[in-house]
Amino acid sequence: MFGLALSIAAIALVSNPPTSVGGFYRDIATFGFNFIVLISIWLRYTRIMSALPLETRGTMILNSVLLFTVSLEPFLFNIIRSGNSARPATVQLFETASSLYGVDLGVMMLIMAIFTLALADEEKRLVPGGMLRQLREESVTWFVSSGIFLVSAFPLFGRIDVGGVLVSGLSIRTVMWLSGIVVVWLRARHGHRHARD
Repeated sequence: MFGLALSIAAIALVSNPPTSVGGFYRDIATFGFNFIVLISIWLRYTRIMSALPLETRGTMILNSVLLFTVSLEPFLFNIIRSGNSARPATVQLFETASSLYGVDLGVMMLIMAIFTLALADEEKRLVPGGMLRQLREESVTWFVSSGIFLVSAFPLFGRIDVGGVLVSGLSIRTVMWLSGIVVVWLRARHGHRHARD
């Protein structure tokens, strides 16, 4: 499902090319961000699913929601990046899509947090006891990142009135999204370094 989402996003770039050199670089940067988010979630997902049993009703529901959010992501991504194309989205559509993109990614990360926390359940003994603390810390990181993405969806971060002039808040959302990914990335690096020690 993650590979398909990335493929659809890549096809969207090809089918709706940018109209300027600046737009070209923005498309590459936007796709790069999209790639990093999805690959981070996919790597975490595969690691979790290697140990987490799929038989429970809760796990099946969360997997279904994750499948929906991953499937929806390329659609929202395409609307967000359409500002660089010959047929840009309206301002209202653009703001709505960027808000829902934050919700979509926030839900994906929330599910990763819940799955990670489920692995840290001592009673289920899904992982060695020495990993429980690390998994709990990782789940907190995913919860924090999820919160950042979900908060970015608030209209406050969509349009901001600066001295009577409405300014698009996508740059503020983008900074929030980047900080959400940086939190996960830094925690992963810390976890790898701790595992080597």
